[in-house]
Amino acid sequence: MEYKEDLRIQKTRRDLRGAIIELIKEKPIEKISVTEICNKAMVNRMTFYKYYEDKFSLLDDTVNEIKDIIINKAPNTRNIKTLDDASLFFAEIIKIVLEFLDNNRDLIIAVEKNGDYKLLDIITYISEDAIKELLTQLNKLKPLKYSIPLSASFIYGGFISTIVYWIDHPNAINKNQLLELIDDIKNNLSSLNFLFK
Repeated sequence: MEYKEDLRIQKTRRDLRGAIIELIKEKPIEKISVTEICNKAMVNRMTFYKYYEDKFSLLDDTVNEIKDIIINKAPNTRNIKTLDDASLFFAEIIKIVLEFLDNNRDLIIAVEKNGDYKLLDIITYISEDAIKELLTQLNKLKPLKYSIPLSASFIYGGFISTIVYWIDHPNAINKNQLLELIDDIKNNLSSLNFLFK
Protein backbone atom coordinates (compact mmCIF):
# COMPACT_ATOMS: atom_id res chain seq x y z
CA MET A 1 0.00 0.00 0.00
CA GLU A 2 2.82 2.41 0.85
CA TYR A 3 4.45 1.75 -2.54
CA LYS A 4 1.27 2.85 -4.38
CA GLU A 5 1.06 5.93 -2.18
CA ASP A 6 4.69 6.78 -3.00
CA LEU A 7 3.91 6.50 -6.71
CA ARG A 8 0.89 8.79 -6.29
CA ILE A 9 3.01 11.35 -4.44
CA GLN A 10 5.67 11.19 -7.17
CA LYS A 11 3.02 11.61 -9.87
CA THR A 12 1.43 14.57 -8.08
CA ARG A 13 4.78 16.32 -7.66
CA ARG A 14 5.68 15.59 -11.30
CA ASP A 15 2.33 17.01 -12.47
CA LEU A 16 2.82 20.16 -10.38
CA ARG A 17 6.37 20.62 -11.70
CA GLY A 18 5.11 20.15 -15.26
CA ALA A 19 2.34 22.69 -14.68
CA ILE A 20 4.68 25.41 -13.44
CA ILE A 21 7.04 24.78 -16.36
CA GLU A 22 4.18 25.23 -18.84
CA LEU A 23 2.86 28.35 -17.09
CA ILE A 24 6.25 30.04 -16.74
CA LYS A 25 6.60 29.87 -20.52
CA GLU A 26 3.49 32.08 -20.75
CA LYS A 27 4.09 34.67 -18.01
CA PRO A 28 6.33 35.70 -15.10
CA ILE A 29 6.23 33.63 -11.92
CA GLU A 30 4.85 36.65 -10.01
CA LYS A 31 1.71 36.57 -12.20
CA ILE A 32 1.11 32.83 -11.81
CA SER A 33 -1.31 31.86 -9.05
CA VAL A 34 -1.36 28.63 -7.08
CA THR A 35 -4.90 28.12 -8.40
CA GLU A 36 -3.63 28.24 -11.99
CA ILE A 37 -0.90 25.72 -11.17
CA CYS A 38 -3.44 23.41 -9.51
CA ASN A 39 -5.86 23.69 -12.43
CA LYS A 40 -3.12 22.94 -14.94
CA ALA A 41 -1.92 19.95 -12.89
CA MET A 42 -5.49 18.85 -12.06
CA VAL A 43 -4.66 18.88 -8.36
CA ASN A 44 -6.59 20.59 -5.58
CA ARG A 45 -5.10 23.40 -3.51
CA MET A 46 -4.99 21.33 -0.32
CA THR A 47 -2.83 18.77 -2.10
CA PHE A 48 -0.55 21.53 -3.40
CA TYR A 49 0.00 22.91 0.12
CA LYS A 50 0.62 19.41 1.43
CA TYR A 51 3.87 19.35 -0.60
CA TYR A 52 4.80 23.00 -1.17
CA GLU A 53 4.81 26.15 0.91
CA ASP A 54 4.15 28.36 -2.13
CA LYS A 55 4.77 28.62 -5.89
CA PHE A 56 8.39 29.61 -5.28
CA SER A 57 9.13 26.43 -3.33
CA LEU A 58 7.55 24.49 -6.22
CA LEU A 59 9.80 26.36 -8.66
CA ASP A 60 12.85 25.55 -6.50
CA ASP A 61 11.85 21.88 -6.45
CA THR A 62 11.41 21.95 -10.24
CA VAL A 63 14.84 23.51 -10.78
CA ASN A 64 16.46 20.99 -8.41
CA GLU A 65 14.79 18.15 -10.30
CA ILE A 66 16.25 19.47 -13.56
CA LYS A 67 19.69 19.68 -11.93
CA ASP A 68 19.42 16.08 -10.69
CA ILE A 69 18.39 14.84 -14.15
CA ILE A 70 21.44 16.47 -15.76
CA ILE A 71 23.86 15.34 -13.02
CA ASN A 72 22.58 11.74 -13.13
CA LYS A 73 23.37 11.56 -16.86
CA ALA A 74 26.97 12.65 -16.28
CA PRO A 75 29.75 10.07 -16.70
CA ASN A 76 31.79 8.93 -13.71
CA THR A 77 35.08 10.78 -13.19
CA ARG A 78 36.67 7.68 -11.63
CA ASN A 79 37.02 6.29 -15.14
CA ILE A 80 39.51 9.02 -16.08
CA LYS A 81 42.92 7.37 -16.34
CA THR A 82 44.38 9.08 -19.43
CA LEU A 83 44.20 12.41 -21.24
CA ASP A 84 41.91 10.76 -23.80
CA ASP A 85 39.55 9.67 -20.99
CA ALA A 86 39.56 13.26 -19.69
CA SER A 87 38.77 14.60 -23.15
CA LEU A 88 35.86 12.18 -23.55
CA PHE A 89 34.52 13.10 -20.10
CA PHE A 90 34.64 16.82 -20.97
CA ALA A 91 32.87 16.27 -24.31
CA GLU A 92 30.18 14.08 -22.74
CA ILE A 93 29.33 16.61 -20.01
CA ILE A 94 29.08 19.44 -22.53
CA LYS A 95 26.93 17.32 -24.87
CA ILE A 96 24.53 16.48 -22.00
CA VAL A 97 24.19 20.19 -21.17
CA LEU A 98 23.68 21.15 -24.84
CA GLU A 99 21.07 18.41 -25.32
CA PHE A 100 19.15 19.65 -22.28
CA LEU A 101 19.32 23.26 -23.48
CA ASP A 102 18.29 22.33 -27.01
CA ASN A 103 15.30 20.34 -25.75
CA ASN A 104 14.26 23.08 -23.30
CA ARG A 105 15.19 26.27 -25.17
CA ASP A 106 11.71 27.82 -24.79
CA LEU A 107 11.78 27.16 -21.04
CA ILE A 108 15.26 28.68 -20.66
CA ILE A 109 14.25 31.78 -22.65
CA ALA A 110 11.02 32.16 -20.66
CA VAL A 111 12.81 31.87 -17.32
CA GLU A 112 15.54 34.26 -18.51
CA LYS A 113 12.94 36.83 -19.64
CA ASN A 114 11.27 36.58 -16.25
CA GLY A 115 14.51 37.70 -14.66
CA ASP A 116 15.01 34.37 -12.90
CA TYR A 117 18.37 32.94 -13.89
CA LYS A 118 18.16 29.75 -11.83
CA LEU A 119 18.31 27.42 -14.82
CA LEU A 120 21.36 29.14 -16.30
CA ASP A 121 22.87 29.17 -12.81
CA ILE A 122 22.39 25.41 -12.69
CA ILE A 123 24.02 24.97 -16.09
CA THR A 124 26.91 27.13 -14.85
CA TYR A 125 27.17 25.12 -11.60
CA ILE A 126 27.12 21.77 -13.38
CA SER A 127 29.60 22.90 -16.03
CA GLU A 128 31.90 24.49 -13.46
CA ASP A 129 31.79 21.42 -11.25
CA ALA A 130 32.46 19.05 -14.16
CA ILE A 131 35.32 21.17 -15.47
CA LYS A 132 36.91 21.42 -12.00
CA GLU A 133 36.70 17.65 -11.66
CA LEU A 134 38.15 17.20 -15.14
CA LEU A 135 41.06 19.54 -14.30
CA THR A 136 41.65 17.71 -11.01
CA GLN A 137 42.01 14.46 -12.93
CA LEU A 138 44.12 16.11 -15.65
CA ASN A 139 46.42 17.57 -13.00
CA LYS A 140 47.21 14.03 -11.83
CA LEU A 141 48.19 13.07 -15.38
CA LYS A 142 49.93 16.24 -16.47
CA PRO A 143 50.52 19.07 -13.93
CA LEU A 144 48.60 22.28 -14.58
CA LYS A 145 50.40 25.62 -14.76
CA TYR A 146 47.64 27.53 -12.96
CA SER A 147 45.37 26.64 -10.04
CA ILE A 148 42.37 24.44 -10.74
CA PRO A 149 39.83 27.18 -9.78
CA LEU A 150 41.52 29.74 -12.07
CA SER A 151 41.82 27.32 -15.01
CA ALA A 152 38.22 26.14 -14.51
CA SER A 153 36.96 29.73 -14.37
CA PHE A 154 38.69 30.50 -17.67
CA ILE A 155 37.26 27.43 -19.42
CA TYR A 156 33.67 27.51 -18.14
CA GLY A 157 33.51 31.29 -18.54
CA GLY A 158 34.01 30.84 -22.26
CA PHE A 159 31.59 27.92 -22.36
CA ILE A 160 28.81 29.76 -20.52
CA SER A 161 29.25 32.89 -22.67
CA THR A 162 28.93 30.71 -25.77
CA ILE A 163 25.81 29.01 -24.37
CA VAL A 164 24.14 32.33 -23.53
CA TYR A 165 24.96 33.59 -27.04
CA TRP A 166 23.50 30.39 -28.54
CA ILE A 167 20.28 30.73 -26.51
CA ASP A 168 19.87 34.42 -27.40
CA HIS A 169 20.82 33.97 -31.10
CA PRO A 170 19.42 30.59 -32.18
CA ASN A 171 19.94 31.31 -35.89
CA ALA A 172 23.57 32.42 -35.56
CA ILE A 173 24.93 29.01 -34.57
CA ASN A 174 23.29 25.60 -34.43
CA LYS A 175 23.79 22.71 -32.05
CA ASN A 176 25.82 20.71 -34.58
CA GLN A 177 28.31 23.57 -34.95
CA LEU A 178 28.66 23.72 -31.17
CA LEU A 179 29.17 19.95 -31.02
CA GLU A 180 31.82 20.25 -33.73
CA LEU A 181 33.58 22.92 -31.67
CA ILE A 182 33.43 20.68 -28.59
CA ASP A 183 34.88 17.78 -30.59
CA ASP A 184 37.74 20.04 -31.73
CA ILE A 185 38.43 21.06 -28.13
CA LYS A 186 38.17 17.42 -26.98
CA ASN A 187 40.56 16.22 -29.67
CA ASN A 188 43.07 18.94 -28.86
CA LEU A 189 42.71 19.09 -25.08
CA SER A 190 46.14 17.63 -24.40
CA SER A 191 47.70 20.13 -26.81
CA LEU A 192 46.36 23.15 -24.90
CA ASN A 193 49.88 23.80 -23.67
CA PHE A 194 49.05 27.08 -21.97
CA LEU A 195 47.17 25.06 -19.30
CA PHE A 196 50.08 22.80 -18.42
CA LYS A 197 53.54 23.25 -16.87
